[in-house]
Amino acid sequence: MPTRVRDKLLASIEGPFGLNRTETGRIFGVSRQAIESWHATGVPGRRQEKAAAVAAVAELLSRKLKTERIPGIARRAATAYGGLTMLEMIERDRHLELLAIVRASFDWAQTA
Repeated sequence: MPTRVRDKLLASIEGPFGLNRTETGRIFGVSRQAIESWHATGVPGRRQEKAAAVAAVAELLSRKLKTERIPGIARRAATAYGGLTMLEMIERDRHLELLAIVRASFDWAQTA
């Protein structure tokens, strides 16, 4: 049986956010089958920027919050996101805006 490669970039997104393949496909606007393929071959070049930004959000949240709380936080609507959830922001290609908001929320110098 061939060894199954697991794309590290996707793993760094799916793990912290608690996403299954279908949910990952939804936020990238592709099918579950496409995500399966990405796990074997890597995230396509045209999706790298979005994947890197989402992974940066996940990494920042993982450093600042209890890991087990991140999936719930990502699925909770917030006024800071215009009433959307983090996952909805990502799905609507507002991932760079989300990254900026998350970074600012943990910038203690800015809030002082």
